[in-house]
Amino acid sequence: MTTYRLDPEKFSRARRNIILTYGFLSLIGLGIVYLNLRDALFGSAWGLIPFVFFLFFVAGAIAVRERKKTWEAFNITISDNTFVYAVPKISEFTLKKSEITGVRQVRQGLIVSTRLRKNALLISKDLRDADLLAIGRILEQWAEEKN
Repeated sequence: MTTYRLDPEKFSRARRNIILTYGFLSLIGLGIVYLNLRDALFGSAWGLIPFVFFLFFVAGAIAVRERKKTWEAFNITISDNTFVYAVPKISEFTLKKSEITGVRQVRQGLIVSTRLRKNALLISKDLRDADLLAIGRILEQWAEEKN
């Protein structure tokens, strides 16, 4: 039985994307406030400017914290006949060796196909590169054994 986890070195890219997203959203929120309160903005409503930035800063900090928890708890476990994909707040996704019909590589990682679904599961490219290749080889072998 082998367990794979997300690469801690790749978390900085995920954190950067969250920060950019919430920064962009804060600018949009500021623009909406400006459009709705154009005349009053430089009067008593000027306090809304830091409030909008503060709200998006807090939301972004919470998003980064939650992503970090998910990043640390994520794991893929492969045993002789089963593949288990575990992510917090989502029920475990278990595939038996006999259910896997194919694996293909896409920009986001690997897509696993089963008898019931062509795109049953996406395995993220945020795993260590060597681990992603190893998982791909194992699942391809399982698919070939079935055929």
